Amino acid sequence: MVSQRLTARRLTNLLGNWRGHGHSYLELAASIELLVRDGVLPPGAVLPAERPLSEELGLSRTTVSACYQRLRETGVALTRQGSGTVIRAPRVVDAGTANDESGAVVDLTRAIPEPWSGLPMLAARAMNEHPETFELAGYDTLGRAELRERIAARYTQRGLATSAEQIMVTVGAQHAIYLIARTLLSRGDRSLIESPSYPHAREALAATGALVADLPVMLDGHDPELTIDTVRRTSPTLSYLIPDHHNPTGLSMPQELRAQIITELSARGGYIIVDETTAELTLRETRTVLPFAASAALPHEQDRVITVGSLSKTVWGGLRVGWIRAAPDLIAQLEVSRRIGDLGTSSWEQVLATLAFDHYDEILLDRTKSLTAQHRALIEQLGAQLPSWRVSQAIGGVCVWVDLGEQRSSALSRECSKLGLQITPGPRFGSPGVFERFLRIPFSASEADLGDAVAMLEAAWAAGPQSSAPPQLASAVI
Repeated sequence: MVSQRLTARRLTNLLGNWRGHGHSYLELAASIELLVRDGVLPPGAVLPAERPLSEELGLSRTTVSACYQRLRETGVALTRQGSGTVIRAPRVVDAGTANDESGAVVDLTRAIPEPWSGLPMLAARAMNEHPETFELAGYDTLGRAELRERIAARYTQRGLATSAEQIMVTVGAQHAIYLIARTLLSRGDRSLIESPSYPHAREALAATGALVADLPVMLDGHDPELTIDTVRRTSPTLSYLIPDHHNPTGLSMPQELRAQIITELSARGGYIIVDETTAELTLRETRTVLPFAASAALPHEQDRVITVGSLSKTVWGGLRVGWIRAAPDLIAQLEVSRRIGDLGTSSWEQVLATLAFDHYDEILLDRTKSLTAQHRALIEQLGAQLPSWRVSQAIGGVCVWVDLGEQRSSALSRECSKLGLQITPGPRFGSPGVFERFLRIPFSASEADLGDAVAMLEAAWAAGPQSSAPPQLASAVI
């Protein structure tokens, strides 16, 4: 595996507005650690040499050297002879693990609801009713026929006629997104993604060598005129959209805009990945959400829409079953491409997924009740304790997008970490250097955890970027 060697300029762009008013080497080290925790800097990434980074940041070399020493002391990085300062794998912190300073840790970096309570029952049914599963090869590249039929039937029930030959079962939604991207994009192609949006989708597009353009999404949703203008100017080969219960705003795209986007993109020969992993997670009441592809005016336009779904948000994050809905000839193309990277989805997980569809309406009703209560608790707490913050009016999904009114997102995230709250800063959801005014707050945690989280957010916001006295640096270099 070839290490990713970061330039000083690239790291500076990723850091964004990292400066506070404390000890700069500590703030710089904490900001780099946030990039590691959020997956922006992968294990094995090589940090820039001290001199060019100090010049790019406008700091003394002593400050950068002290920062790197701090990263080594805290286990974030190590120094290899001839390789430089290298990022190590991040430490895993469980939500219930004690924190040295606060006594508790609340993790809001993942927007995933708790596992559905009926999972043990599904597992027992699977063992009793499908023992033959353990006599099979155990995986396949298209998916078990019964599961593909159930997924197709769900689309038909929602208003989009679908057959099993239009479905491929994948190892979750992220696997599906990356498979589509590397099949349809080549180096230098143009792609388009909403901004802000799901960070790993942006990474999947960029990993192909394609150019990634931004489609702005405001705090109150899409601007139709700006959206269509961006689509026309970009003319992308592949676009990525979350039209229903958008991550991170929780908003949905206006119905009339959907048909326009499909027409504009398909006329230019482009494909659209539509991520519907949160489409059926509604707030306040369960309702049928019409699939995005159903808005296509003509059959050939519908064939340009590739829909991705999964059970990770509705049933359990550990049930790694997702799917792709596309035209049959594209499904065949994707299957050929898939064999290069993996050999299929686990048969056992597919059996569990098939049984989950027996209870899907019940599962969604449970989700609506719990997420609605959690969303209400979060909004009430934010309104009471941080009234200056502007919050998106989410109608579904698992998170809200908050305008802080100041460019303090990265600094706020660092302060929260000291108090026991792990939360991802706004720049993670867009191009480097943007969204420092914003913060994504998931409401998928328990009401008690959300209450603790808002209290820590308030304390961190009030404290500002002040830091305590710097600890002594060890003299030895590892």
